[in-house]
Amino acid sequence: MTPRPMRIRLAARFIGRRTGFHAPQQGVALISVLLIVAVLTAVVYQLLGRHSLSVAQSQNTLGFDQALSYALGAETLARQALYEDFSESGPGIDTLEEPWAQAIAPFEIEKEGFLEIRARDLNGCFNLNALAGEEGREQHLSRFKTLLTILGIPETLADALRDWVDKDEAVHGFGAEDSEYLLKEPPHRTPNGPLAHLSEMRLLRGMEPEYLDILAEHVCVLPVQSLKINVNTAPLPLFAALAANPNPDPVAIEQLADSVREFADVDRFLAEYPDFAPAADVFDVTSSWFEVQVRAQVGDSTAVLTSLLHRNPETGSISLVSRDLGKDFRSLFEVTVEDA
Repeated sequence: MTPRPMRIRLAARFIGRRTGFHAPQQGVALISVLLIVAVLTAVVYQLLGRHSLSVAQSQNTLGFDQALSYALGAETLARQALYEDFSESGPGIDTLEEPWAQAIAPFEIEKEGFLEIRARDLNGCFNLNALAGEEGREQHLSRFKTLLTILGIPETLADALRDWVDKDEAVHGFGAEDSEYLLKEPPHRTPNGPLAHLSEMRLLRGMEPEYLDILAEHVCVLPVQSLKINVNTAPLPLFAALAANPNPDPVAIEQLADSVREFADVDRFLAEYPDFAPAADVFDVTSSWFEVQVRAQVGDSTAVLTSLLHRNPETGSISLVSRDLGKDFRSLFEVTVEDA
């Protein structure tokens, strides 16, 4: 009689022959299953990652679009305020005491963001494109050099700007033309035409980032080649640059800049401040060019919109000249969001 252990071994061999299933094949099957699970897991992980990225991109796009819509609405509000200022007062005077010039504290929108609007009178700054025109260029150049000196910036930048925007290839003073700029890395040419944006100043020979930061508060780039300064809105450095006396009384200039100015016409201004008579050709008491900056924040999305507006001096109609979504917005207020 066959012992019991021998019967068990024979039975196992018989089952193995009938089913074709052996221990080595069982290991291969297990590894195959594990490989399939690993591949499926990697595919699912990639799909979930792409889905999450797609959702995040959609949320960011939606949030920015919503913030931009608020910014465009604020631009429309500013345009309406400028038009109402003209329609109510007529083609009279523009001052810093009028509603459009007042800083408005950021206000809450939809309990999840803030909106801030600021308007700037661009007839209260020095239009750099005045150096591109033929009429009065030498006078404007001299005034710009004086402004640079007042701001602590080398006046040689004025000559560089003059050569940058004039139509010829002649080098004037300490300026530079293509013969010098083509040697830079990367090489470039002068446009020999008006500036399109203030950022072009970065390409001037001798320009430093800190100089441009200072200039940005006192100069502007307008699509006209003339210089018109509103005596009711101009800041102190610009007044000092336009004074006839090369060494004006700083106390008198500061008192003028800090005073509430509501001159009805240029003659009244010159009667009170005769030292500015040589600059009478550039003075005015109204403004036609404005910059409106809006910062709209909705959740984690922020849109900063800078719009250049022109107001027709005869009809008061407001025209949009350009929009810029890349300009920095430095708030005059500190916004604190409290957790609910």
